[in-house]
Amino acid sequence: MPDVPAPPPVPPPVPVPDRDGDPLAAVTGALHGLGRGLDGLSIAELIWLAATAGQHDPAASAPTAPGAPAPDAAADPGPGAVDARERIGRRPGLGVYGPSAPGGASLPAREMSVPRGTALPRARELARALRPLRRVWPAGRSARLDVGETVAGYARSGELLPAFRPAPERWFDLTVVLDRSATMAVWQDTGAELLKVLASTGAFRTLRVREAASWPPVAATGPGTGAGTGAAGLGYAGAPSPRPRRLVLVFSDCVSGAGGERAFWDRLRGWAAAAPTVLVNPLPSRIWRHSGLDLPAVRVTPPGAPGARNPALRFAVPPLAEQAYGPSEDAPSGGHRDAWLPLPVVGLTPRAVSRWARTLMRGDPDGCEAVLLPGPGLTGPVPAAPDERPADATQLAEAFLRRASTPAVRLAVLCSAYPQLYTGLLHVIRQELVPEASAADLAEMVVGGLFLVEAQEAGTGAGAALGGPVLRFREGVRAHLAPRLGARDALRTREVLTRFVAAHAAAPGRFPALVPDAAGGAGIAPELEPFARASDRTLRDLGAGAASGSASLASRVVLSATGWVERSPSRPYFFLSYAHTPRLGSHATDSNRWVKRFYRDLCDEVSALVNLPAGAAVGFMDDQMEAGEGWAERLSDVLSTCRVLVPLYSPRYFTSESCGKEWYAFAQRSVFQRARDDEPVQAVVPAVWVPVPPGQMPRPAQQLHFDSSSFGERYATDGLYGLIQLRGYPDEYRGVVNQLAVRIVGVAESTRIESDGAVDYRRAPSAFRSHAQAEESLRIAVVAPTLHDLSQGRDPRYYGASPDRWNPYQPESRRPLVDVATDLAFHLNDQVDASTLDAEVARVERSDPSTGPLVLLVDPWALSVPRLRSALIALREAREPGTVVLVASNRRDEQSHAARTSLLDALYSVLPAQWYGPHGHLSESIRGLNTLEEFGAAVPRAVEDAYAAYLDRTLTDPPPDAPAGPPPQRPRLREPGSTPEPE
Repeated sequence: MPDVPAPPPVPPPVPVPDRDGDPLAAVTGALHGLGRGLDGLSIAELIWLAATAGQHDPAASAPTAPGAPAPDAAADPGPGAVDARERIGRRPGLGVYGPSAPGGASLPAREMSVPRGTALPRARELARALRPLRRVWPAGRSARLDVGETVAGYARSGELLPAFRPAPERWFDLTVVLDRSATMAVWQDTGAELLKVLASTGAFRTLRVREAASWPPVAATGPGTGAGTGAAGLGYAGAPSPRPRRLVLVFSDCVSGAGGERAFWDRLRGWAAAAPTVLVNPLPSRIWRHSGLDLPAVRVTPPGAPGARNPALRFAVPPLAEQAYGPSEDAPSGGHRDAWLPLPVVGLTPRAVSRWARTLMRGDPDGCEAVLLPGPGLTGPVPAAPDERPADATQLAEAFLRRASTPAVRLAVLCSAYPQLYTGLLHVIRQELVPEASAADLAEMVVGGLFLVEAQEAGTGAGAALGGPVLRFREGVRAHLAPRLGARDALRTREVLTRFVAAHAAAPGRFPALVPDAAGGAGIAPELEPFARASDRTLRDLGAGAASGSASLASRVVLSATGWVERSPSRPYFFLSYAHTPRLGSHATDSNRWVKRFYRDLCDEVSALVNLPAGAAVGFMDDQMEAGEGWAERLSDVLSTCRVLVPLYSPRYFTSESCGKEWYAFAQRSVFQRARDDEPVQAVVPAVWVPVPPGQMPRPAQQLHFDSSSFGERYATDGLYGLIQLRGYPDEYRGVVNQLAVRIVGVAESTRIESDGAVDYRRAPSAFRSHAQAEESLRIAVVAPTLHDLSQGRDPRYYGASPDRWNPYQPESRRPLVDVATDLAFHLNDQVDASTLDAEVARVERSDPSTGPLVLLVDPWALSVPRLRSALIALREAREPGTVVLVASNRRDEQSHAARTSLLDALYSVLPAQWYGPHGHLSESIRGLNTLEEFGAAVPRAVEDAYAAYLDRTLTDPPPDAPAGPPPQRPRLREPGSTPEPE
């Protein structure tokens, strides 16, 4: 028997220090102990497989189906099983759940509170709408010295006797009456924020808050009540004043409780008879008649005097109201019209509030909306008996989708990701994902029949900590809305809420939540799903401390990888950008039907030229979006991932704001890609829908090398619209579509543009709107040291032989910063000229006028160079209009991070407040734009501010001998890499 060679000895494990539980050291030591030759790819695969095995453990991550029995945590899990409490400790991030109902809890958790969103959209606009109420009452209750009368008296008598006169004051004392009925619990936070707005406007002399159920309907008068003021603040000694000083604002939805009782209307009538009274209803006006506010609607106009009581408002009783409301048998004799009392009703919109305020102060002859309160002698129609039949979920959902506004449908679809919502979470979703939604849109979703509103009882979980209702979807409604919620929107909702919780840890407003914790005393119900994820740092920022256990390195790696894959499930080959043709009159035919046909034909041609898997996106056209899908969010996602932009040229295209935003958003990706690779990027394939003269094209379109005659003479003269309309040229049309598809595929395969997610359609400016005049070109200059005059110890890798070689964002960017800024400004359709700091100083010394706005790209280290510091001071002393600064710094520059305090002090000592932008858009740029994406987002705002200041120079220029303004208020320092504060 031949000898078998002995196997080679296995090398002993390489000892690796623990490094205080460093997961990287632990993983490295374990892999070295395998005794195999592993390269980097093999190690990554082992980490991924290990993390995937733990991450997709059904018992660890999959939620129990609703209605299924919860697993018993105390039961014996069997040999080799992992206890639930150990799984919690190993998870890379903790899910943040809404309030949980008692019983059936399967996962141990602990209570915490997370920041809430604003419950009152457009609060600033609402405050501005109250400006008419800031009118002053000339004869106030306090007195002030009358200087003129005092001097005149001294001249007459020779004795100095002070004379006083009443001091003006605000017109109204405001009383806010809050409805505390059951349905108003949903609007508790909205009412609280409304009170803050009313208190901060300065429009009222005093502000008091009363309860609707406890405040008396008519103020009593008598001894001790004060002159002209009753116990409730509305009574008057003798007849009521035609211009009372008390204003009553009632906040109620008129659905249940005080809003549905006869006593409430009696109180409301008493208040309206004694003082100006308005009803603020959070529900949309089109559903008022379906609530307790089913009263005759009229339009009231102001009387002859401002601030008059409600009976003085002018109105006409509708004929149907005269027929429906007849006098009762015991009604006193008198005029039928005198029994009606008008009550202005406004929604929580700036327009409605402004119209009422102007009507009250006699500033709007058109008046405002109101309802008529019937008097005691009138009997109204008998209300129909409520329908007791159970509501069908499908019918409710379909009725809501057909009748609700677009923002309300969008909110409902996004909320369908969760079986229940606390009202605080609902406000966050509205604020972060549907900012265009108003309070009426949110109310329309809440009262649309999709939810069951349940109050949190004491001791029933985290919701009891702060009170407030929980909105639970009716059975079957989520299943009907779920198909409208795409995977992209579901993932983006989770990411946005996670970032909001982490970025607003110090916000004062809170709502209750639960996080898994092995040592927690609460429990998470099996059917709940997390709405966000909280890292250990987020928990510490929230003051809750870190959860038990730690996440493994493998779990962190696999989460970041899978997150990237889910964010970019597919990349469309092209994005069709076209100008919508509006319909004329009542013509029912779709005016964009020919564009849709061209899009389908182009998709077919591209599909035939490439090998795409089934279901992959070929192109994108905005008519593919469904109801409830976010318009701006979807456009941002597609513009961030598409490979080619196909603009459909027409005269209407280059005047369209949305088309210009689409062009710039895609062009911004090209600029960033060129900055990374330092190679030209051109991924725009134009198509002529209607021929456009070259002189009518903006500069970004003129720059493209595009010869339409190469596609055929008929295409150059008539465009695609002519070819598709003329039946005699089908071959020419198909040939043009095929050539466009070939060019799209060729550009998509040869051009590389990364999908970095830096596109935000909502904030993108239009590439077709130009500020420049013939003699007014934008100038860009760099204020940065060179390699020859760097301060001692400064890292030289960001600098070059001249200032314009300054590149603060390397190695991410390989191009100088001035080249990136010039490309971005050019895509804004602006004429851009390169300048230098020395040239600007020399021009100022020669007293030559500025030829246009100026944008200075400033390195914080430039002020440590005496020559550059003196040059900036010289520009500051010239006080030329239209100068804006952008301060760029790299978040990876540890040297700048360590010296940030001294650098900011130097900047604030030299740069004037006017250089930060007249509109205040660039208040954060002085703290440093830490990434290339932040810099790219700030350039359009800098250009806008520079042109605004330059074109308004005749109004904003101070006289030559005016002293310099005070230095700007210093903002809070922001760490490099942190989330910028919202503007």
